[in-house]
Amino acid sequence: MFRYFVILLFTLSSASAFSQPKLKLDSLLNTIKLTGKSQTKIDLYEQVCWFHIVTTPDVVIAEKYADSVRLLAEELKSEKGRFQAEYNYGVIAHMKGNYPESEEHLQAVINYAKEKGDSAQLAKGLYHLAMVNVYQGNYEKAMGQYYRLLAIEERANNTQKIASVLNAIGAAYKKLNKFQEGISAYRQANKIFKAANLKVDYAMGLSNMANIFALQELYDSAKLAYKEALAIFYDFKNPIFIATTLGNLGNLYETRNNYDSALVYHQRALAIWRQNTRKSSLANSLNNNGKSFLKLKNYKAADSHLMEALQIARDIKAKPLLVDIYSNINALYLERKDFEKAYHYYTLSNHIKDSLFNETNTKQINELQTKFETAKKDQQITVLAKEKERRGTINKAYAAGLVFTLLLGGVLFYAYRQRMLLTEKNTQVKESDFKRQVSELEMKALRAQINPHFLFNCINAINVMIRKGETENACTYLAKFSRLVRLILENAEESAVTLESEMALMEAYIQLEELRFLRKVEYKISIHESIRAESTYLPSMVIQPVIENAIWHGIVHKENDTAGMINVTVSQNSDELLCTVEDNGVGRERAKALRDKSLIANKSLGMKITEERLRLLSRNRSAHFIEITDLKDAFSHPSGTRVVLHIPIAEQ
Repeated sequence: MFRYFVILLFTLSSASAFSQPKLKLDSLLNTIKLTGKSQTKIDLYEQVCWFHIVTTPDVVIAEKYADSVRLLAEELKSEKGRFQAEYNYGVIAHMKGNYPESEEHLQAVINYAKEKGDSAQLAKGLYHLAMVNVYQGNYEKAMGQYYRLLAIEERANNTQKIASVLNAIGAAYKKLNKFQEGISAYRQANKIFKAANLKVDYAMGLSNMANIFALQELYDSAKLAYKEALAIFYDFKNPIFIATTLGNLGNLYETRNNYDSALVYHQRALAIWRQNTRKSSLANSLNNNGKSFLKLKNYKAADSHLMEALQIARDIKAKPLLVDIYSNINALYLERKDFEKAYHYYTLSNHIKDSLFNETNTKQINELQTKFETAKKDQQITVLAKEKERRGTINKAYAAGLVFTLLLGGVLFYAYRQRMLLTEKNTQVKESDFKRQVSELEMKALRAQINPHFLFNCINAINVMIRKGETENACTYLAKFSRLVRLILENAEESAVTLESEMALMEAYIQLEELRFLRKVEYKISIHESIRAESTYLPSMVIQPVIENAIWHGIVHKENDTAGMINVTVSQNSDELLCTVEDNGVGRERAKALRDKSLIANKSLGMKITEERLRLLSRNRSAHFIEITDLKDAFSHPSGTRVVLHIPIAEQ
C-alpha cells in the first residue's frame, strides 16, 4: 500500500549528486563537445543518461544518451562501453515497466562482470536486478541478491553504498511483513547517511521508516516522518521523491478514514506522475485516486481512474498491482450492485493470486531439487578423491616396508571409515531437510485446493440467488461472503494460523451458511482454559470441512423446523489439539440415502484433503487423524454425528 524508496543512484556517490541540476547538466554537455571519441566520452554520455534517469526524470531522453553510449562503444570496439549501455538499457526498461527486458539486460551485465572479475559492475547489476524482482513481487529472490551485494560492498568498505543496500533490504523486509528487521535496516542506513550529511538519502530512510510506522498503526510517528522527508525533497526539487511521499501521505490519511485529505494528496501526486514516464508509479497513483473516489462515493471518477490504472498495469504485467486494482474494481461494482461484474473482477484477482502462488511453489521446488542434486554430486566427488589419495599413499608406503604399510593402512582405513560415516550422515541430513521443505510445499498446495472447493460452493449460491431475482438476499450474502474471503486471504500466505483466528473464521462461515439455507443454526465454541488461543497455531481452514459436512449433510436435511446445533470443543492432549465437532443433524446413514436419491453427483473432497494435510504435519504418517461417531437417541434413532480431529500443534 505504502510506496518505499530504494536509492536508484547506486552508481553515484549519493542521491544528492545532482543538487544543482542545471549547472551539472550544462557542464557535462560542454565537456562532451570538447572531448574526442574515447572511453572518456562514453563515460560522459553515461553520466548525462543518468542525469535524465534521476533528475528530470525523462526516460525518452535518457534512452537517446544510452544509444549514444552503445553506438560510440561499437565504433571504438569497447567491450566495457557495450556493457555500460546494457546496464543503462536495463535500468531504463525497469523504469518503463518492461521487467523481462530489464532482467535480460541486467543479467548480461552480471555475467560480464563475473567473467572480468569486476566487483563494482557486478554490484550495480545485482542492485538493479534485485529492484526489478521487488517490483514483480519476487521478494525472497530479491533479498538473496541484496545480501550478496551487501557482502561485496562490505569487503570493499564502500560505506555509502552499504547504506544504500541496507535501505533496499529494509524495503524488502517491509514487503515480507518483517517490520522489526525492516526498521533495523533503515536505522543502520540512516545513521550512515546522517554522518555523511546526505540529506536526500536520509529523507528516503525517514519515509521508508514512516511506511512501517503506518503499518504498525503508529500514525502520528508516520505523519511526522513523512512531512520531515517531504520538506527535504522540496528543498532539492526532486519530483519523484515528492510524488512518492505525497502518495504515502494520502495512503496514511486513508487508513484513518480521512478520505477528503487522502484525495488531496493523491491528486497532487498524480499531477506529478502524469508528467513522468514511470508507468508503474502512474498506475499505482491512479489506483490510489480511484480508491479514494470510491470511498467518497464518486463512482464515475473512481471508474475512470481505476480503468486507466488497469490498462497500464496490464501493459507492464505488474501482477501484485493488478491484484489490488482488481480488488478495488470489485468493490466499485459491489457498491453499484452490479454483482455479475463484481464477481468477474473478483475471479480475476484470485486468478492472479493463484498464479503468483504457483510460480513461487514451482521455483522453490526446482531450487530445492537443484541444491539436493548438487550436494550429492559434491559428496560423490569428495569420496572418490579421498579414495584415490588413499591408494596413492598405500603404494608409496609399500616402498618403505611392510610394517609401515600395515600401520598406515590401518590409520587410513579408520580415517576413511569416519569420513564415510560423516558423509552418510550429512547426506541423510540434507535429504531430511529437502523432504521437510517439499512437505511444506505440499501443504501449501493442499491448502490451495481446499479453499477453491469451499469458495466454489459460496459463489454458486450467489449465482442461484441472482438468477431467482433474490437481489436483497444476494447482496447480504455477498457482503458476508466478502468478509469471510478477506479472513481467508489474510491467512492464505501463512503455513499456520492462531486458534483464535481460525475460530473467528469458523464463526463467519457458520453465519454465512445460516443465511444461505434460511435455517437457524446455533453454535457454541468452547476452548479449554489451559489453551492460549492467541498463541496456539494450527493449519488454516482445517476445521471448516467438518463444519461444512455437519451443515450440508446433517442439519440441512432436518425435516422439522427445529434449529440446527453445532458444538465445537477444543482441548489439548500432549502435542496435539483435539477438536470435537458435534451436530444434531440426520446422521450419516440418512444423509447417504438422500445423496443416493439425488440426481446431482456431489463429490466432497474436503475431509479427504483435511486428513492428508494432518498426515503431512504429523511425525506418525500411519495414524488415524479423524474419528467419526454416529450419535443415537434413547430409542436408537440417529441424532447427529460427532467428529474428532487430532491436529498436530504447528510450530511457529
